[in-house]
Amino acid sequence: MKKILVTTDFSTHSKAGMRFAVQLAARMKAEIVFFHCFQALIPATIHRAHIENSMQEQAAAQLKKLEKFVAGFYTRMKATPGKYRCVVKEELSPESAILEYAHREKVDFICISTRGAGQLQKIIGTNTSNVIRKSLVPVLAVPHTYRARSIKKILYASDLENFDLEMTTVSAFAQALEMKMDMAHFSFADNMKLARIALDAGILARKYPPLERIYLEPFEVNNGFATQFDQLVKKVKPSLVAFFTHTNLTWFDKLFSTSRSETFSFITKTPMLVYRKTVVE
Repeated sequence: MKKILVTTDFSTHSKAGMRFAVQLAARMKAEIVFFHCFQALIPATIHRAHIENSMQEQAAAQLKKLEKFVAGFYTRMKATPGKYRCVVKEELSPESAILEYAHREKVDFICISTRGAGQLQKIIGTNTSNVIRKSLVPVLAVPHTYRARSIKKILYASDLENFDLEMTTVSAFAQALEMKMDMAHFSFADNMKLARIALDAGILARKYPPLERIYLEPFEVNNGFATQFDQLVKKVKPSLVAFFTHTNLTWFDKLFSTSRSETFSFITKTPMLVYRKTVVE
């Protein structure tokens, strides 16, 4: 059974990730782990021998609070709970706690809500940004404004590196959720002919059954990738967009350059699925 870790800090914003995780879990027959990280409060006057007991009591209180929060969430969503469990972790760094647990428990996806608008940290939040940057596990970044709706199509943006491996991965995800799949590539004029050959729609449709349409777009240097992709997302209206990032995330940094202040609407409206790109020697 697949396992989806969804984080919450009990805020209204965090419910967006929970909504999306519940939808995915129902479609994938996956287990959900509702995960909350907290910082224990240790009074300065407490005796050292009592610190561990205090932390255990706080962890138990946080777990009870999380269980009540999740139960209320399912009630308000009018959804029948599938298999799920609640986990709390005391840790100063939320992203460290999330990544450590995901690795140890062999989680298949991390689902986390984004927030705000503007620069990268403001667009998706500091914790979400750090999780995306560091995670070896695929991350689902869900806009805090997300409301449950039909999940019909995924749009995969490809740089054509490791194409077969990445297409196989995204196609398998789409099939598991019974979704259609579109693929987009932005090419410089000099490479357009080779890109057309590589992206033969007939061949790819036979190889990847969910694939419905290929968007081979000319790359406009003056506009930049993010602006052009934003326009394409508005046109295609996918339920989810998928990317693969390099280890050093130079591509991700360029996509959401912290030196720019504009908001790309697909980030604030459309859930993202971010995979770590495999380095092929």
